[in-house]
Amino acid sequence: MLLDKIGSYWDTRAAGYSATIQKQLENGEAAVFRALLREGAPRGETLKCLDIGCGPGFFSILLAQDGHAVTAVDYSERMLAQAASNFAETGVSAVLMRGDAQALPFPDESFDYIVSRNLVWDLEHPERAYAEWLRLLKPGGRLFVADGNHYLYYFDEQYREAETQCRGLHRQDCQGVDPTPINEIARTLPLSHEHRPAWDVAQLLELGFEHAEVRVSRKCFHENGEEKSVISDFVLFAGKPAQVPALSDEAQQRAIDDMWTEASDNYADIILDELASFRAEAWTTRILQNAPQREGLDVLDAGCGPGFFSILLAKAGCRVVGVDGSAGMLRHASQNAAGQGVFPVFIKGDCHALPFTDGSFDLVVSRNVTHALRDQRKVYAEWFRVLRPGGKLLIFDANWHLMQTDPQVRRAFAARETQCFAVYGDNFSGGRREVEDTDVLCPHRLGTVLRPKWDLPILKSLGFCNVFAEENVSDTLWDDKEKLLYGETPLFMISAEK
Repeated sequence: MLLDKIGSYWDTRAAGYSATIQKQLENGEAAVFRALLREGAPRGETLKCLDIGCGPGFFSILLAQDGHAVTAVDYSERMLAQAASNFAETGVSAVLMRGDAQALPFPDESFDYIVSRNLVWDLEHPERAYAEWLRLLKPGGRLFVADGNHYLYYFDEQYREAETQCRGLHRQDCQGVDPTPINEIARTLPLSHEHRPAWDVAQLLELGFEHAEVRVSRKCFHENGEEKSVISDFVLFAGKPAQVPALSDEAQQRAIDDMWTEASDNYADIILDELASFRAEAWTTRILQNAPQREGLDVLDAGCGPGFFSILLAKAGCRVVGVDGSAGMLRHASQNAAGQGVFPVFIKGDCHALPFTDGSFDLVVSRNVTHALRDQRKVYAEWFRVLRPGGKLLIFDANWHLMQTDPQVRRAFAARETQCFAVYGDNFSGGRREVEDTDVLCPHRLGTVLRPKWDLPILKSLGFCNVFAEENVSDTLWDDKEKLLYGETPLFMISAEK
């Protein structure tokens, strides 16, 4: 049984880990994690906490010192023995028990706060563990996970390069214990293949957690003379919904649509400028070069906004339907199209559930839409459904949410935005500083992934073929102002065929 092999290995590491956490309790690491644990905790003076994969008891000690009632669980008996010794040494008390994180012996809704450190990567069935932890949380309870991409370098080229260049700087001290057994086990574990915390956020949201937020640490390396980075470690917070009616998908979508209606006047001004610039021809050429090569295409402009793509493709002789959930965007789209002498059909609708029969279109296009979707996979499945065999999907978007989780990207964007105001007098948001939004918005699930790489396996799993991406198509499609402001998150293109 793999679980027993994993437990046996960590038995050999228990004494060394205990020495490590004793040092951490004395240095600045304890203060850092104490602050993070407090930030992630639900409100309450004395919380019922569960420390899963407690090891020698680091998190348990910090929580108990804050006055909480702690139950600490681990599968390794020697780790539990070290934890008991450390509890006695630090003068705290906690309930200790042996258990499997993927199947725990507690009743439903037993705990206010569940915490875990460097455990989830080590599980055979992490999705089961997260479902189990959701079961154990009380309504309104919170989850705190600290973990990392410890073995992704086995399977990802960029991580392999980062590991090679940083070896020795980030390598954990195994205290004289041979790590070969766990390294070999790690090759077979599911999360060694996954980019995290993107996988975790998607899994938690799918299970029913809400308000997932992350903090990430990055490992920097150089590739072809360019500095790059990969996510090494992360901290993740998420909550179990309280016992109040959650917003339905329809209500969420209405709120999103209303937000875009408020922004529609500004967006309409932007696309009128685009229609009068070099971009009109550049975009038309880019789309038609990658579209099915036949006359009179039936095109769906998904999330059409004020109608930029719809107008361009109608002028090119395509039969175009534009769909958007925002009444304000559709109003501007109709007015803009009429002003250009073309008349696409504009329909109010939700990309998650399109009002079209199977196989209705030769081409589906979208621009700066996919980053704002509730459920990208569901929408991609809908776009696949409405395409005809041999039809094409073209997605244009950027990693807009990276600045919410990557301090390096945020700093670079802030500098670019300041320069943009100095050179041009404004940005593309009516003078509102976009970088300030990152301080008030919850980190987005796409803030932890690198697109378009993230999208490609999803599209392939849905049945698309000939899936490929260009990571930067900004040069011919953006003007100098856009390149200056958004250069840290260049525009990419994804092409896929049914």
